[in-house]
Amino acid sequence: MPAFQAIKKYSMIKKIWVLLILITVLFIKCETQNEINFEQQNIYWGDIHNHCNYGYAQGSLERAYDIAQSHLDFYCFTPHSQWHDQPETGNLKRFTEGFEFVKQNWGKVKQYANESYVPGTFVSFIGYEWHSSMYGDVCIIMPGHDGELAYLDNIQELQQFARDNNAILIPHHPSYQQGWRGQNWSVLGPVDVSPVVEVFSEHGNAESDRAPFRYIRHSMGGRYTKNTIQYLWEQGKQIGIVASTDDHLGYPGAYGEGLVAVFADTLTRESIMAAIKARRTYAVSADRIEMDFRLNGHWMGETLPTASSRNIFVKVKGQDVIDRVEVLRNNKVIYRDHPIDKDTGETSWDKPVLCRIEFGWGPWDFFNLERVTDWEFDVHVTSGEIVSATPCFQSGPYDEDRRNKITKLDDHLCQFISYTSRKQAYEERATNSIILEIQGSPETELALSLSQPTHINHRKTLGELAESNDIIFTGDFPSESIMLHRIVFNENYQTAFEFNDHHVTETADWYYVRVTQTNGSLAWSSPIWVD
Repeated sequence: MPAFQAIKKYSMIKKIWVLLILITVLFIKCETQNEINFEQQNIYWGDIHNHCNYGYAQGSLERAYDIAQSHLDFYCFTPHSQWHDQPETGNLKRFTEGFEFVKQNWGKVKQYANESYVPGTFVSFIGYEWHSSMYGDVCIIMPGHDGELAYLDNIQELQQFARDNNAILIPHHPSYQQGWRGQNWSVLGPVDVSPVVEVFSEHGNAESDRAPFRYIRHSMGGRYTKNTIQYLWEQGKQIGIVASTDDHLGYPGAYGEGLVAVFADTLTRESIMAAIKARRTYAVSADRIEMDFRLNGHWMGETLPTASSRNIFVKVKGQDVIDRVEVLRNNKVIYRDHPIDKDTGETSWDKPVLCRIEFGWGPWDFFNLERVTDWEFDVHVTSGEIVSATPCFQSGPYDEDRRNKITKLDDHLCQFISYTSRKQAYEERATNSIILEIQGSPETELALSLSQPTHINHRKTLGELAESNDIIFTGDFPSESIMLHRIVFNENYQTAFEFNDHHVTETADWYYVRVTQTNGSLAWSSPIWVD
């Protein structure tokens, strides 16, 4: 064959391959557009595992709903209801008394959930927690306005009860050892009954036995490898993930103890429940990190047919500097993105910046001053606009009357009240904070006006806060203090990337995304499986 003919033939083959690739890409994009309209799905934030004094925790039911409605989209109060194989040793009278109180007041539990439900504004579910040393603890979440408090001693009976009532069972703190209220994965319910498992709560992180945030606060020991979520996925279980606080100070959505995010079209019981059943969920440990993860145009939680080429799209918006966004296949990282390393410049001011106002600290335990400090703030923004304000309020110390709350928010003013103490501070973090998303310039000014615990007026420009944070003390040592964090530019708190992974295996692959911020906040997507 003449050389020029071989070149022309090669060129023709190359053109055909290019054309086939373009057709494939267009097909994938069309499939994505046909099946996924991200704009029609909203991210809603919730806590579906939380306690108060209806059971053996603290805080009234009235207070719990007041707090939940102030900063969450959906909520399920899950009172401790029973423990069929409770140990005979130990002083467990508090448990049994709590179970009896729930039994006697079950009607009021349902009444509060139903009266608080306002479609489009706030979704409240009926549910409760079922203890088991043998099978592991689960929360049952009911779909509608009614729900039976069933007393069952067998997990299979509970699973059938859930199926009969169109409810779901969510295993929680799964990584304790079996026999110590850790999950017995051999009796895990099918996906229609248990579509998700709780990866994070105040107990810690169940992703793996080597992940950050170990199990340390309770009597059931540390994390057992074979009860972690990664191990569960390795056994072929196709289960999604959520997080919730499991807070025992009656504080739904307590900062740092876990939240669940769902993708749903409307804020209703039906839509939120459908999203959880579809595993269209992800989990965060603290900050409300927004995440969009798709594979060949499909949502997190979906199972795809065999495909050797996997187009992976990830978009993340954090609430602090993002150290890394990782894509994992079969529990191994195959791609990393580091927004922390991206340069900023003059054009960075074209998009909103993040400014975190953190306050608290105060005397440590050495001084034996477990005081509670009340805070009242006004933050005025001039030559710029407030895009959003996100509360980061922790649960401790328990106080029936005090509140953490944004009291007023508009384009130029954010007012909020709060209280802090080292007493009952989760993770010894004796601070609360507000994250302001601000569209501005280096000349945009924050005017901080403090009326409690003392009177302080303080001004700082975003340009100054781009260079250095600022710390303000409320009095002499060892008084409380306020930190205006260094602002975070869009390049460092937000990222998006896309790549193709080519992989062929005889078993199903699973992919998920993990986000790590420099302040320690984590986020995990539910996996996408490829059979």
